[in-house]
Amino acid sequence: MKSNMFAWLCATVITASPLGLGVAADMASESVLSTVVQDTSRTVAGTNRLTGNAMNIASGIVNSVEKGQRSDAILGITNLTTVYGDGQMVSAIAIEYPSKVKQSALSQETYAIAGKEIEAVYVNDDPQVSDKHNKKSGKYVIVEFKHTNSVPFTLTQKPRNNEGESVQKNDGPKDASMRSDRQPPNLSTQVEQLAPILAKNGVIYGPTQGAISNTTVASSIIDEFKTYHYTDESIGATMPYNIYLPKNYDPNKTYPLYVFIGDASTNINNDKAVLFQGNGATIFATSEEQTKHEAIILAPQYTQDLVDQLGMMTTDENKWTTGLQLVTNLINHVIDTYPVDTNRIYGSGQSQGGMANIAISDRYPSLFTAQFLVACQWNTDEMKALKDKKLWILVSEGDTKAYPAMNIATKNWEELGTKVARSNMWNSYSTPTEFNALVKVTEAQNARINYSVFEGGSHMYTWSVAYTIEGIRDWLFSQTKVE
Repeated sequence: MKSNMFAWLCATVITASPLGLGVAADMASESVLSTVVQDTSRTVAGTNRLTGNAMNIASGIVNSVEKGQRSDAILGITNLTTVYGDGQMVSAIAIEYPSKVKQSALSQETYAIAGKEIEAVYVNDDPQVSDKHNKKSGKYVIVEFKHTNSVPFTLTQKPRNNEGESVQKNDGPKDASMRSDRQPPNLSTQVEQLAPILAKNGVIYGPTQGAISNTTVASSIIDEFKTYHYTDESIGATMPYNIYLPKNYDPNKTYPLYVFIGDASTNINNDKAVLFQGNGATIFATSEEQTKHEAIILAPQYTQDLVDQLGMMTTDENKWTTGLQLVTNLINHVIDTYPVDTNRIYGSGQSQGGMANIAISDRYPSLFTAQFLVACQWNTDEMKALKDKKLWILVSEGDTKAYPAMNIATKNWEELGTKVARSNMWNSYSTPTEFNALVKVTEAQNARINYSVFEGGSHMYTWSVAYTIEGIRDWLFSQTKVE
C-alpha cells in the first residue's frame, strides 16, 4: 500500500510545505518517499530540507495511512439507481464524509466497488449525480459506473426472410413459461477506499480496512409511480397497476395516456416488476421526457397469482384470453378515473406486452391512437385489421418468431394498399444521434406503419435497446386521432 501512495504523499507535502518546489525536486524519487513513509522524523533530520510544519503534515499522512486513524471517516454510502433497458441497476454511489473533500485528491483509482467499472469520480454538495464536475470540494464523493447492456446479443439462427407461415408456426421458441424466475434487482454495493484523500480542512481520510456496504438506496424514478389494485367484478380477479401522474398534475386539464405492458418475465408476485425489468414505462416518466410529453403513464402488473387463476395473458395460439380482457378493462377504468385525452392514448409493450397491444387493437380498434410494438407477433391474418393503424414496429433479425411474423404482416398490409415505411437494417449499437438519423429516414416516407429491424440481435435483446430511441418516443406522442 505504501508504494501506491508515493505520488499522493509527495503532492500533499509539497502543497503544505513553505519550501514548495524546492521540496518537490528532492522528494520526487520513490526511494526518498519510501524513507518518508518508513521514518518521517529521521528523513527530515537527515536532509534538513523540510520545515517543522511540513514534517508534521507528512507524519500526519503516514500515521493516517499506517494506523488507519480515519479509515472510519465514511459516514454513509447511498446507492443511486437507474432503470436501463436491461433493468434497474446501481449506476452511482454517493459517499459521505465528515467534511468537504478536495477534488484534487481523487481519481478513478481511489475506490474499488465489487462488480462495477468506475467511469467518473467527483465531489458534490448533495448525494446525487451531476453533469458538471467543476466543484473543487464537496461533502459527498460521487462515483459513477459504466453501464454495459447485460442482455446477450445472440443470433442463434437467422430465420428465413420468408413468405410462409411454416416459419412462424414451427420454428423458434415456444410459449413463455408459466413460471418466471425473475427476481427483484440486487441494489447493494461493497465499497473500498484504496487511497487516502484530503479534506478541505486539512484532515486526511485514510483507506478503509476492507469493504463497506452501502447504508441506503436513494429513491428512484420507480418511486414516482403509485401502485393500486383494480378489482374486476365481472371477471372475479384483482390486478395491481402502477400509475404515474405529471409533477404539476391538474385534474381540470386533460393528459395523454401512455400504456406499457411488460413481457412474460414480469409475471411475478411483485407489484413493481413491470417497472424494474426495463425502461419501457419508466423512461416516459423522466423529467426530460415529461418536459416534452407530459402524460399519465399506466403500467399494469400481471402477477403469478393471475397466471394461476386465469392463465397466461397471451400465448402462441393467438387467442383472446380472460387476462387480455382484464387488462383492457383496467385501461378503460383508468380512462374513466383520470382526465385522459382520448384522442391521445398510446400503447406499447414487448413480447407478451406487444402481443397484448395487437390483440386489444384487433378487438377494440378505436382505443389506441398509435402503438410502439416491440419484439412481438400475432396471428397474421387477424393483424390485417390493423392496416389503418399508426404503428411503429421494431424487431431483431435474430428473433425467430417476431421477425418472420412481422415480415408476413407488413407484406399483407402492403397488399391491402397500406404504405409501410422500411429501411436498411439498423445497427442496435448506434449512438443517439445515429438513431435519430435512422428515425428521420423512416419518417420521411410518410407512412402510417413504420417497420424497423435490428441487424442480428435476439428476442429479449430488442427491448433492452428499443425504448432508448428518442425519435420513436417523439413519433409516438406526435400522433393524434384528430387529423
